[in-house]
Order: sequence, then structure tokens, then C-alpha cells
Amino acid sequence: MTSNGVALRPASDYLRYLPALYWEDGFLGRFLSIFEDILTPIQVAVNGLPQQFDPALSSSPMLELLAGWVGADRLDGLDEKKWRRLIKAGLVLHGSRGTKKAMRMALEIMTGHRPFITEYSSGLVLGEDASLGLNTSLDSGAPLRFHVAFDCEASDVDTALVHTMIQRYKPAHVTYTVWYRSEAQAAR
Repeated sequence: MTSNGVALRPASDYLRYLPALYWEDGFLGRFLSIFEDILTPIQVAVNGLPQQFDPALSSSPMLELLAGWVGADRLDGLDEKKWRRLIKAGLVLHGSRGTKKAMRMALEIMTGHRPFITEYSSGLVLGEDASLGLNTSLDSGAPLRFHVAFDCEASDVDTALVHTMIQRYKPAHVTYTVWYRSEAQAAR
């Protein structure tokens, strides 16, 4: 649209919020386009705000902030997808730190394999976290000690990351052992 050889701004989309009487007013349309130019980037930012608080969708700078809020430090060797999952589970993990539930969840996020975690018990106990031939034994075990077993080879997971995660989520006074399928078979 031109007026006396001067290019005029197109009318604002904000005119549609006014009564039809004002839709044909060229000056009002151009005047509202000034506010539209200022408010559109703000509106886009506000509309995208919920995605910034979802670890699966947030930008990298926001992800760092979310990680700080839930205490999910980035570990060496941890890819971004697993880190995002760890941040998403961060509040649950923090609230249940020192429990079998938190340990299992963190290790499964980190390795992609479900760990079998058995605590001290006298005699043979088969339960949710026991796999016959993998982490079961007739030994009496030791108090304040738990066993983590993976039904995969040690080469399938980052063993250093496994130990780091166990150290982070185990009770401070407890010791542990980690077994993998090949080690469990060799011990038989």
C-alpha cells in the first residue's frame, strides 16, 4: 500500500479485535501495527514458556537451570537424552534418595538396562529384584551391603558411570557390589 509515493505499513492483524467499523481505517491499522511489532515477540516467548520447563523440550541454557533446581549434575560420559531424563526424574530421585527405588530408577535411566538390586537377607530369597542364576545365592550375605546385578555384559554399559550413580544414590554407610551377566556365570 502506498500513499503519495511513500510505502505504508500493512494494516495490523489486531484490527480484527475491534468492531467492524474500524477495519477500514488505514491510519488505525498502521498505528496498531506498531504495537503488534512490539508485542508479537513477547507473545511468542510467553506461549513457548511451558516448553522451557519440560526437560525433554527445553533449550540448553534452560536445561542447565532446571538441572540446578533438581540437583541433577551433568556427569562425564552422559549423553544429552539420558541427562534430560535424569532431570525429569530429578525430584522423584531426590525425594527417595538412599532407597532401592531411586537406585533402580537412576541406574535404569543411565544404562538403559533394568538392574536387579538385592539387599542383605538370610538364605535364598527370590523376589522382584532377584533373577535365578544372576544374583541369587545361598550365602548369608553381609549386613549393610547390597548387590546390583545387570542382565547384560559389562561392556554394554559405562561401568564408571554405574559406580558414580550408585555412590550418588546409595545410603552413605552402606557398601555394594556390582555383577554383570558374564561375572555371575563365571562365579557358578
